[in-house]
Amino acid sequence: MQVTGVSSGIDWGSIIDELINSKRAIENQWRSEQQKLEDKESLYKELATYFKDLRSSLDPLSREATFLNKSAEVNVVSGPENFISVDAQSDASIDRYEIEVLQVAKEHRVASDRQDDPGAPLGVSGSFSVSIGSFSVTITVDANDSLSDVEAKIAEQISKVSEEKGVASPFKAEVIDNRLVLSSEKTGADYSITVSDPDGVLKELGLLDDTGAYKNELQEASNAMLKVDGLTVERASNTIDDLFDGVKFDVKYQGKASIDIVLDAEEAVSSVKSMIEAYNAALDWINIRMTEEPVSDPQSDIERRWGLLRGDSLLWGAKQNMRYIISKPRSYEDGSLATLASLGIETDSSDYGKSGKLAFDESKFMKAMLESPEKVKSVMNAFAKELQAYADGMVSESSQSVGGTTAKKGKIPNKIDQLERQARAISQRIDELEARLAMEQASLEAMYADMETRLAELTQMTSYLVFLNYYI
Repeated sequence: MQVTGVSSGIDWGSIIDELINSKRAIENQWRSEQQKLEDKESLYKELATYFKDLRSSLDPLSREATFLNKSAEVNVVSGPENFISVDAQSDASIDRYEIEVLQVAKEHRVASDRQDDPGAPLGVSGSFSVSIGSFSVTITVDANDSLSDVEAKIAEQISKVSEEKGVASPFKAEVIDNRLVLSSEKTGADYSITVSDPDGVLKELGLLDDTGAYKNELQEASNAMLKVDGLTVERASNTIDDLFDGVKFDVKYQGKASIDIVLDAEEAVSSVKSMIEAYNAALDWINIRMTEEPVSDPQSDIERRWGLLRGDSLLWGAKQNMRYIISKPRSYEDGSLATLASLGIETDSSDYGKSGKLAFDESKFMKAMLESPEKVKSVMNAFAKELQAYADGMVSESSQSVGGTTAKKGKIPNKIDQLERQARAISQRIDELEARLAMEQASLEAMYADMETRLAELTQMTSYLVFLNYYI
C-alpha cells in the first residue's frame, strides 16, 4: 500500500486515481455497446436455428416420392388373411386387381431311409452325383463312411464347385433324424434335384427305389401359379415383381383377394404440416423481434435483449422474401399456373394476413392430390427447393470470396461475424486504453513522488537554516 503526501500533506494518490478513473469512464459506454453487440449475436443465432429447422422440414417436400406414394388394400375373399402381401411403390398405377393364388412355389426336398446310427459305417461303396441344372457334384463313398461322412463329403464338393464356378450352390445336404436330406436352395420347377447312381449307393441308402425314382420325396419342386384378372401366370419364386410396374406380390398360401392400389397421401400431409409448423415458428419469432419495445430498466438477460432487433432490415427482408416464395405462382408442365393456395396452403386470415403465417386446408390439399398427384408434386417440389435454397442462403456456414477477402455465404452467419468483429474491436480498444492509463498513472506517480522527495529536502534544509539562525 502506497502512502502519499507525507511531506506535502496532499493526498496526491487519490488525486491520480480520480484523474485516471475519470478518463476510464468511457469504458462503461464501450462495455455497454459491447454487451448490446453480444446480445444481438445471441438473437441472430436463435434466428439461424429457426431457419435450419425450416430447411430440414422442406426435405420431404423436395422429393417426388412424397407425393406419389401408393399403398395396397387387400380384401381377402377366401383363404388365410395373410395368404398374400402386396407392396406398392410410388411408380405403381392406381388400379384394382383380382388375384387368386392357385399354388405356391416350393423347394425340392428328398430324403434317404432312416439309419440306426448316423455315425456308424454304412458298408456301401461307390460314386453318385447330385445336380441342379449345370451345377453338379460327384461323391465317392467307401464302406467305412457313415451317413454323417456322406453329408460332409457332399458339403465339401458343393463348396469346391461353388468356388470354381463363382456361384452359390443351388442345393444343400443335411442329416435330419438320421436321414440324409437333399434340399434345393431356391423354389421353382427348374430347381428340381436330379441324381445319378451308377453304383447303387443312393439305392442302398433308401434315397432311390428299385426303379430309380425317389423313394422319399418330401416336397416336389413347383412354381407359383396365380390367376391375375383371369390370366394364369407362373413364376419360380413366391416373390413376384414383374407383373405390374411398382407392385410386388409375396404369396404364402392359396387364396383369393381383390387388391386396390391407392394413393397414400399420409407422408405428404404430415410433411406439409411439419413445414408449416417450422415456417410459422420462424415468422412468429421474426414478428415478435421486429415489433417488441425495449425495456428501459431490464431486470434479466431476456429483458435486456427486448427491442434490439426492432425494425431490423435483415428480419424485414426475410419476412418479405418468405411471403413472396409462398405466394408466387408456379408453372406446371402443361403450361398452367398453380399457387400453394390452390393446394390448401395459404396465408392465415385471422389477423388479415399481417403475420404472414400459414394455414393448411387439408381437405383442399387432398382434393388436389386425388385430382392430380403429379401436379401437386411438381408445384410442391419447386416451392420446397426454392424456399430451401433461400433458407440455406440465410444460414450457410460455407465461405465465399468477396473483394479479396472471405465471408460467410449465409446472411445470418455473416451478420454474426460482423458483430463478433465489432465486439473484438471494442475489447481491443479497452485494452489499449487500459495500457495508456497504466502508463499515465505510473508517470504521474513518479512525478509526484519526485516532488515529495524534493519537498522533503527543502523542508529539511529550512529546518536547518532556522536552527542556525536561532543559535547564531
